[in-house]
Amino acid sequence: MKTLKNVGICMILLIFTLLIVSDVFALGVSPARKIIEFSPELEIEVEFNVLNSEGKDMKVVIYVEGDNLDEEIIIDNPELIFSSGELQKSVKYNIKLPEKYDEPGTHEIKIVAREIPVDKAFEGTFVGASVAVVHIVRINVPYPGKYATVELKLGEDTGQGVDFIVYVNNFGTQKIVRAKGIIDVYGPTNEKLTSLETGLVSVDSGARKAMNVKWDENINSGKYYAKLTVLYDGNVAEYEKVFNVGIRLVDILDIIVKNFKLGGIAKFNILVENGWPEVISDVYTDLLISEKGQEIGRFKSAAEDIPALAKEELTAFWDTAGVEEGDYDAKISLYYDDKIVEKDMKTKISFNSISFSGFTGAVISDEVGGETSDTKILIGLVVILIIINLIWFVYFKFKKKK
Repeated sequence: MKTLKNVGICMILLIFTLLIVSDVFALGVSPARKIIEFSPELEIEVEFNVLNSEGKDMKVVIYVEGDNLDEEIIIDNPELIFSSGELQKSVKYNIKLPEKYDEPGTHEIKIVAREIPVDKAFEGTFVGASVAVVHIVRINVPYPGKYATVELKLGEDTGQGVDFIVYVNNFGTQKIVRAKGIIDVYGPTNEKLTSLETGLVSVDSGARKAMNVKWDENINSGKYYAKLTVLYDGNVAEYEKVFNVGIRLVDILDIIVKNFKLGGIAKFNILVENGWPEVISDVYTDLLISEKGQEIGRFKSAAEDIPALAKEELTAFWDTAGVEEGDYDAKISLYYDDKIVEKDMKTKISFNSISFSGFTGAVISDEVGGETSDTKILIGLVVILIIINLIWFVYFKFKKKK
């Protein structure tokens, strides 16, 4: 009985945790960050919005988090009261920077917006099932002398070579007079394919400059690796990047049904082709048969790995018991990576045959199941960790009693 009681308590805690997780998306801030370039004793007023996406009654407190803050921060309105239907309120704060920082680089300040019970007063801390989001202030403090960070990005894919964009950020106190980028490109088997050089640029302190160079050879689709080296006034900065040329595309070529008998279980072989020079994993299809918007049948194939540049058949089964002869609408959806390929068709079903026509379609989505964010992934991991901890708690408690 005690075991069941403790397990019940753990389940209640788990459900409570999931409810808290769902509330995270009711509170937000915009913009999420503010970047300030350091200037001694700079004073600046900043404004951001607290978002009440559910439009509910709630109280939100605003406070600065962190110890040994060198900056002086005054929040104009540290407490917000939302009424039902109010979707956002603005928050203003004034920040005064010190005369100097002991350490150069990026300094971060967190301004927290935390929901608390409407009937509670906030006294610096709050323990409970409260939700908080953070507005981050980043202060870039220059390095003495010359100091650069670099980035490598790709321009728009036009199908005609690769456009590289080299960014040089001068975080030093002195101007960079001469900066040049060298990009070494390596193929899928780590063989060096080419070496490209940009022109020369100068970069003022606190500024950012871009340099462009094009790799316009006949390039096959696939995964490549680029190593960027930027030489600037006797110094070196490096950056590495893995990039793709072409599109990871899996296409539906045909639907094959042999020995079809209406009323029985039909076997569908869906022929697909991987046009990418690497294996694409967990590819599967979903086929919907409908009439005037009403679902007649729906069935999925098992997930398969499709070899590089190969054709493969995915197998699915449909129990046609109760299905009548006639003409129907059909849609086949192919899932892989974070993409969906959908094709609309017409299907004609008779007692001993099924055929498809009007095989048209395209990639329609880059994300399966809607928006996916780093926040949601992080929350999912937190929930998993909580579940694991609850299991261990129950296990060790019972073991100790024995």
